[in-house]
Amino acid sequence: MWIELQREFYLVCCVLTLFCAGLMFKYERSFEESAHYLSLANLAIMLMPLISYIQLKFYISAPLISQIANSCILLFCAFSYLFYCSKTPPSMKRVALHCIPFGFFITIKIIGVHTQTVLLYILYFGLMFSYVTCMWQSTARSTTNSLRCSTLLIFTVTYLIALNGIVAISYLSQSSWTYPLWSLLNVSICAYLMTFSFYAAYRLKQVTKPPQLHIQNTVIKKSDPQNSHSKDVNFKQRTIQLSDSVAQDCIAKLHHLLQKEHLFLDNQLTLGQLATRLDLTQHQTSELLNEHMQTSFYNLLNEHRIQHACQLLKHATNKTSITQIALESGFNNKSSFYNEFKKQLGTTPSQWRITQQVSET
Repeated sequence: MWIELQREFYLVCCVLTLFCAGLMFKYERSFEESAHYLSLANLAIMLMPLISYIQLKFYISAPLISQIANSCILLFCAFSYLFYCSKTPPSMKRVALHCIPFGFFITIKIIGVHTQTVLLYILYFGLMFSYVTCMWQSTARSTTNSLRCSTLLIFTVTYLIALNGIVAISYLSQSSWTYPLWSLLNVSICAYLMTFSFYAAYRLKQVTKPPQLHIQNTVIKKSDPQNSHSKDVNFKQRTIQLSDSVAQDCIAKLHHLLQKEHLFLDNQLTLGQLATRLDLTQHQTSELLNEHMQTSFYNLLNEHRIQHACQLLKHATNKTSITQIALESGFNNKSSFYNEFKKQLGTTPSQWRITQQVSET
């Protein structure tokens, strides 16, 4: 009875995982959070309960198949690592590189190499430990409200990897606990997949499709000057991708980048580079600035650059040239610095410095 329930539980879990993975691939297209690597990780680890289901369904008892299924955890580690640690889409070469350990251990198990078994398992555990360490470090550095900084998710991923390691040790020592631990691992994987597949798909949906928030821009043109009632109205709609809660978290991170890391001092900074630091797309970064902060990319940078220049002007000596201050404030040349300074403060940098010196004496 228990075996039949266990078998059907595996099947239901695999079907739901496939469904939620499809949802994540759909929503990820518009958010580009590298969530497809989390989907691939879930699909990789889903092979373990799927193979167990096939074994129970058709009464197949083959240790080699179980060992191959156990190696799927390496693919799970690799794709989870890419999900947590890839700020930009990695190249196919890098993805293939992280899949090599899985291929290596599968080959070893298939050809039946039993020499230096302990050394192979040390390598096996070392790879998993390295992946987990990198994922935790990446999570600690992440400040955005995203799947990456979910503490429960990273704890569960670590638990599954650790439990798989315990199963491998049990199998290596030929312990009687191997099968119960293997069953516990499969049930834990199913619980993880059913819980976090739904959570991840829902989380992405909330970020990419907030509750029907639209902005309408109305352009009114008079087609006949003598008839005030004759108007041509053109409505243009655009959908807001970021919800208010996500936008506020991104704004907090943006303020940290500007005020603590002085990101505006980089005169080669682009919108794309800023988007990467915020874990957003360029379109979402533009929306964050234009719709949620009512500013633009260059206006935001120039405001902070002028504030920084004012501080430099206050503490600099008269021998310090305006050009030097302009360059140290993030401007490419003296001309653009003068224009922006006069635009914001209504005076030139030289006059502003003289005024400050007079007011302090």
